[in-house]
Amino acid sequence: MQTKDYSISLDMMRTLPFRPFEVVEGDTGNILHVTLLNNGDAMDLSQCMIQIAFASSIGFAMQDETSGISKTSDTGTFDVMLLPTAYGAGNVSADVQVYSGQLSETLVTSTRFDFRCRKSLISGEIIRANAAYPPLVEAARVANEAAAFALAAAERIDTSIGELNVQADWNEADTTEDAYIKNKPAIPSTPGAVGAAPASHASQHQQGGSDPVTPIPHAQQHQQGGSDPVTPILHASRHAQGGADALVAGDIGAARLVGGVIDAEQAAVLLNQQTASYTASVEDNGKDIHLNSASADTLTIPAQSNAAFPEKAFFFVTRTGAGTLTLVPDSGVTLLSAGGRLKIAEQYGTALLRKLSENVWLVTGNLSV
Repeated sequence: MQTKDYSISLDMMRTLPFRPFEVVEGDTGNILHVTLLNNGDAMDLSQCMIQIAFASSIGFAMQDETSGISKTSDTGTFDVMLLPTAYGAGNVSADVQVYSGQLSETLVTSTRFDFRCRKSLISGEIIRANAAYPPLVEAARVANEAAAFALAAAERIDTSIGELNVQADWNEADTTEDAYIKNKPAIPSTPGAVGAAPASHASQHQQGGSDPVTPIPHAQQHQQGGSDPVTPILHASRHAQGGADALVAGDIGAARLVGGVIDAEQAAVLLNQQTASYTASVEDNGKDIHLNSASADTLTIPAQSNAAFPEKAFFFVTRTGAGTLTLVPDSGVTLLSAGGRLKIAEQYGTALLRKLSENVWLVTGNLSV
């Protein structure tokens, strides 16, 4: 057997120099010869238990006298068969632990020693990177599946479970055949076998029987003596005796369409004609207030407490007269306009007032200071 042998001396009390050594990851022939000293004197290991703790890139591992450590005949010496599973590639640190006493209750640990483990140039990763590796693996997988299938089939031969892939046969009467069907239900051969009467359909419904039922017109099913088939009537005639004309949009509060758009008469904004100073009300929501006066007049926007305008309420104000018209906020009301302008600028000018929040209105349009 070819091995790689390394020798080190360790002292329990002090660090001793030793030649650094390197092993190759995966090698199983690395032998470490250890001489263990205690303050320069060889330790008597005859009644002791020895362990080595390794710390490496794969974590922590342990070897003892059941896994590669063996004492030699020379005092203070032992050999270690370095197991490749005890350490990983990179730097490896190790301690020798010596247990003594009747119950191995006393532990002393050596100074630490280090060595390096490098990866092999030929490894499993390199083999798997080879172009020939994937086809070989696939071929092996297919072969293994085929072998497993063949073995499973072989195990079924000459067993009590019967022959594979046998089609059941309804007419098979031999109970020893694999195609035989157990517990077959009996197929009825006569009407009586399923509780049916062996007669015409009509004889099942009245004593003495009758001719087969002949369909009759639908109307005959609703009144004695029958009638002609029901004729559809206009929708309106279902709601009033004697019928009625068809409904129009206005009858149900719907918008009337003319040429596909709402009739101009229904779409027009309602007017509120005034001839003197005026205070807007909830009824003006959505309307156009026309104020026609030759004198200076005002239009007051009331506080919410006096006129509960709904959210997003709006109305127009149009000055149709020659007199000036000023928009005036009630106490607690804020009117927001560009430049603080709140007068209708000229005759036939219009302003739009839109409620932003309680007691806050936005004013836009033909305005002046």
